[in-house]
Amino acid sequence: MGACRGTVGPVVAALLAAAAFHAPAHAQVAGFDPADYGRAQLPERQSTGDAARFIEGNRGAFEPISELDPKDPLYALARPIGRLDVVMRNARTGQETGASCTAELVAGDYVLTNHHCLPQSGDMRPVKASLLMDYLTLDGKGAKRFEVSVAPEEFDAALDFAVAKVEGAPTAEYGAVALANAAPEGARSLMVIHHPLGRPKVMSRFRCLAAKEQADGAELRHRCDTLGGSSGSLLFDAGANGVALHKEGGLDPADATSFNTATRMAAILDRSRILQAAVASGAARPGPAPAG
Repeated sequence: MGACRGTVGPVVAALLAAAAFHAPAHAQVAGFDPADYGRAQLPERQSTGDAARFIEGNRGAFEPISELDPKDPLYALARPIGRLDVVMRNARTGQETGASCTAELVAGDYVLTNHHCLPQSGDMRPVKASLLMDYLTLDGKGAKRFEVSVAPEEFDAALDFAVAKVEGAPTAEYGAVALANAAPEGARSLMVIHHPLGRPKVMSRFRCLAAKEQADGAELRHRCDTLGGSSGSLLFDAGANGVALHKEGGLDPADATSFNTATRMAAILDRSRILQAAVASGAARPGPAPAG
């Protein structure tokens, strides 16, 4: 599934498009009312209600992390991944809107996400941002929020990544993701852990593959199910290493040649000293399961 295409149908697709703020075409950002910033459960308004019900009924594509045993390695792998909530302000009009993406903790208490989730150019600028961790159920029980700098330490619009500082030392509790220089080949199995439509954390692994036909350069084409809100999520290989950063939808189940798009981690690591240091330190580790 892509941001505005796929099995959700034309009505839901149109609603999803209306919900997103003015990000690049097919960017997978979920919109929300800025008045709801700080809430775990973002109210189901007209723009997302149908799609939210679609997610609930499509457990084959989106497997809830909450249903895993806390001792499961996949549960541990998901712990450093959270929902990034951002309030954006239009520099020309002053109008504010909410944007929700997915983001990952990396060593050093940094967060990795898409540049279009924390843009530093154009009319829309972030004015406040936070990372919601352990958002596994709609009631938000057990979730915790950490403030994120709206001025990334590193970013690249072309590669569509941003690395920003997170307050509160969250990696001590949730751990950090492992990143790798690996270059996934066509039809290799992948997995993505994300917050589609800003809803509780899920994983997509059914028919989640690198596309057989790949372009040259930093782009990775894949066929993993995503929706708005999935921007900034990592694609993991079989070794639980983050090998690409998802950024755009475009997958159509009726079209075998369609694909979603990510940026290869090798290209991002080449431009990011912070992420290079995180890989070199070997500090990546999953966080311990929550008590109780």
